[in-house]
Amino acid sequence: MTSKLACGLAALAMGLTSVGIAHPGLAQVSVSRPQVAQASPLSGSWRLVSMAGIEPGVPSQDVRLTAEFVGDRLSGFGGCNQFTGRYQTTGSQLSVSPLASTQRACEGFLMDQEFRYLTALQGAQRYEINPQGILIVSYQNERESGELRFAPIAVRGLW
Repeated sequence: MTSKLACGLAALAMGLTSVGIAHPGLAQVSVSRPQVAQASPLSGSWRLVSMAGIEPGVPSQDVRLTAEFVGDRLSGFGGCNQFTGRYQTTGSQLSVSPLASTQRACEGFLMDQEFRYLTALQGAQRYEINPQGILIVSYQNERESGELRFAPIAVRGLW
């Protein structure tokens, strides 16, 4: 009976210590809590406000080029098609994987604008968020180099 009682107390003590509670007379086991990953400063939804040679919203006021960074995923709207891919940051360095997009056909000027936008995103080199909250992505690709400037997209409340 004594050995069964000892086994029961040992099992109880193991169960209690796994949540950080010590049983009198038994060693306390500390349990480390997992670290919660901090969100990247890029996290959230952004609207393109400027890019060399591209004026978002012109000629159509309804065209909004966007980028949404969630976890390690990048998605958004290129003016004609939705796109998705992955991104990675190291300090202020930014790299974007090849992007996949839907295959909708649009007017030529929208397709050209979208191609330049997605090509610029895939050429991302660095990023910063200035004191005004504007995301600036510096890029370089085979055709050009420059900056993409994004404003945060405000989240609408449910009230």
